[in-house]
Amino acid sequence: MQCLLPRIGGGGRVAAFEILIATSAVRNLIRMGKSHEIPNVIQLSSQDGMQTLDQSLAKLVKNELITRENALLKSSNPVQLLKLL
Repeated sequence: MQCLLPRIGGGGRVAAFEILIATSAVRNLIRMGKSHEIPNVIQLSSQDGMQTLDQSLAKLVKNELITRENALLKSSNPVQLLKLL
């Protein structure tokens, strides 16, 4: 998943994106028909290079590239995003 958000102060847009890597844990969840658990694996697997959209949005807000309001509008889970901020 990917979305473009307006950069603070103008000057274009910034991409926020979710990264999923097909690790053995992810493949196993798919095989077992438990794809609804994949977001949890993504959230806990940053050491493998994965990130949720909300983690990406939180980084952009913390780096003052996008506004908190725009991040919340694009968030798939605003409550989780607020916890990350």
